[in-house]
Amino acid sequence: MRVTIILTLLFVPLLCFTQDQNEERPNYCDELPVTYEKVAFPRGGSSRQALPRFATAPTTEYKVQVAILRFTDPKDFPFHPKLVARYRPCEEVWVVESRESFTDKNDAKKLQAEMEKLGYRGAYITELVAYHGG
Repeated sequence: MRVTIILTLLFVPLLCFTQDQNEERPNYCDELPVTYEKVAFPRGGSSRQALPRFATAPTTEYKVQVAILRFTDPKDFPFHPKLVARYRPCEEVWVVESRESFTDKNDAKKLQAEMEKLGYRGAYITELVAYHGG
């Protein structure tokens, strides 16, 4: 009897926590995205409109990530002011990264070195594609 009570006290909060996490997850996380390469066209052409075209050019930019938090709220930690946390609902993680993105990789490396000196030993550089007006 005592073992049952102890197990109940341990597992009920865990079940409630995982249920709350699943409720926050958007529906689109479970649906497979339609990629442009895999779109099936009906006979006689496409019923879909083409994507809009903009006068922009893709450029590579860099950010510095210092942490990925799972089951931890970033509000509980005082991060450096040059950092921002953003939630990725499908992965159910918080990504803590630089507020600014850099077009020059050397600038990103400087911030990475600064973050490592401050104690963020796992800091690394990520690439992203930005679109700038032409």
